[in-house]
Amino acid sequence: ECSDVVADTLVKYHFRRLASHGKTEGRKELAAEFSRAIDEQLQVHDLSKSLFDRMDRITDLLDQISFSFCWDVPASGEVAIFPRNGEQVEVVVRFEVEEGVIHVDPWPFSVEEHQGYLVGYYLDGYPEKLDPFILPYHLQKK
Repeated sequence: ECSDVVADTLVKYHFRRLASHGKTEGRKELAAEFSRAIDEQLQVHDLSKSLFDRMDRITDLLDQISFSFCWDVPASGEVAIFPRNGEQVEVVVRFEVEEGVIHVDPWPFSVEEHQGYLVGYYLDGYPEKLDPFILPYHLQKK
C-alpha cells in the first residue's frame, strides 16, 4: 500500500486486471484477492466504485496500447471507455500500432497529438545483456 490512496487503488485495479488474464486457479485466486482488497479500500476511504471502474477502463486502454507498442509488431485493439466525466456516454476507442505510430479513433485525449522517445532493449540476450536503443513514437488521431 502506498501513501496516495487514489494511486494505490488504481494500482490494485491494474494488478487485478493483469491477474485476470490467466485461467489458472492461482490467477483466479489472485484476481479475487485484489477484488476483495479493492472493495475494502473503496469502503474504508469512501471512494466511488463507479468512478474507479471508469478510470480503470482508461488505464486498460493505455495498457493495451503500450503492450501492443512494446512488441514492435503491427497490432490493433479496442476498449470501451467513458471519455467525459459526468457523462454516461460509452465510446469504443480503437487503436492501431505500426512502425512507431499509434493511431487512435475516436481521439479521447486532451492534447492534439503526442510524440517522444522511449528507451528499448534488444531482445537478443535480454535481460542478462542490456543493449539499449532509442525508439521514437508518435501518438496521433486516425
